[in-house]
Amino acid sequence: MHRSLLCLVTTACLVGACGDDGGPATPVDAQVPDAMPREVITSTQPLGPGMLVEGIMTGDPDDLAVIDLSAPVAALGWNIHGHANGSTQVIYEEFDKMTVRYVFVPPGAADWYLLVRNEGQLNIDVDIRVELYGDMTWEWQQ
Repeated sequence: MHRSLLCLVTTACLVGACGDDGGPATPVDAQVPDAMPREVITSTQPLGPGMLVEGIMTGDPDDLAVIDLSAPVAALGWNIHGHANGSTQVIYEEFDKMTVRYVFVPPGAADWYLLVRNEGQLNIDVDIRVELYGDMTWEWQQ
């Protein structure tokens, strides 16, 4: 089931990547499981201009994370990336958003980083909610 979900999410993300109106980033046909998440991470992160926060999701293609981000203005930049072989692989990235809803299925077993950044000129509070399914784990980057 997760492999077909990965194909669906990947296709939807490619379709949804055209244009950036500051609105929600939602894979068009992404499906979240009917089951309750195993764990829910919630946090409000105060970020000054140019500041960022990062969380580490450890998982594999059998896992899933539903990511919801919200900021008071369209100054939110974010991405999901990995660091295989000493380089950085960006899975998905957006800029100047106010809200985000993204379903992440890891393409391989690894640590995957959710980076959230204030791209604006004012201090903002970013609400972060990550629902974890399967064996996916979460920790804040120190």
